[in-house]
Amino acid sequence: MGDIQMISIAVLEDEDEFAKTLMGHIHQYSIEMNIPIEVERFYDGMSFLDEYSEKYQIVFMDIAMPNMNGMETAEKLRKIDKEVCLIFVTSLAQYAIRGYEVSALDFIVKPVSYELFKIRMERAISLVHKTDYYTIKTADGIRKININNLMYIESNKHYLEFHVHGDVYKMRGTMKEIQEYFLASHFALINSSVLVNLSMVDEWKGNEIKAAEQMFVISQKYKREFLDRLTAYMGQ
Repeated sequence: MGDIQMISIAVLEDEDEFAKTLMGHIHQYSIEMNIPIEVERFYDGMSFLDEYSEKYQIVFMDIAMPNMNGMETAEKLRKIDKEVCLIFVTSLAQYAIRGYEVSALDFIVKPVSYELFKIRMERAISLVHKTDYYTIKTADGIRKININNLMYIESNKHYLEFHVHGDVYKMRGTMKEIQEYFLASHFALINSSVLVNLSMVDEWKGNEIKAAEQMFVISQKYKREFLDRLTAYMGQ
């Protein structure tokens, strides 16, 4: 496949017949477009959220599901992953407008033909390819991290710790080796050891900020630059 990026898709659908159809469409698209795609199916929102992994780039989600409906699931999903491409697939057309409340990319009404699916899929793939990933080498192997979901990076002795929604990935290295890349994006140093994703900052008071549900102290040396970067980011 060369340098073609593997696409990881989650399908939330409790109806076996439609799940089979949708996954068949995905398989056909993968063959036609020569794009490697891995698919994992979930039967309800609760199991999906319990097992959620940042590896998913596209989520196809039904709305009428047992235990927790698709709209509730999407609201919880957005709290842990603001960037994953979300597409609702359902017979409940009246929910189409509400889909925008959870930043859904698209809305497909059942039954869906392959031709319609292909149009939606191409739009989703285009968005995925625009997403910025940072590749790290951990003890378990190579991992791609969506920088939009990266909360903060902490330097600890000879290692860098990448904090991604409850998970921590360690890579040998120093802050100086990576800071140029992240400072070119929506990140800022609060001290010599911590880089924070500005989109995760909820509060700022004095020398403290709250980001990713944690409190951080801004060192005096970095305070002015941090506040300048935060103000510029919020004004975008």
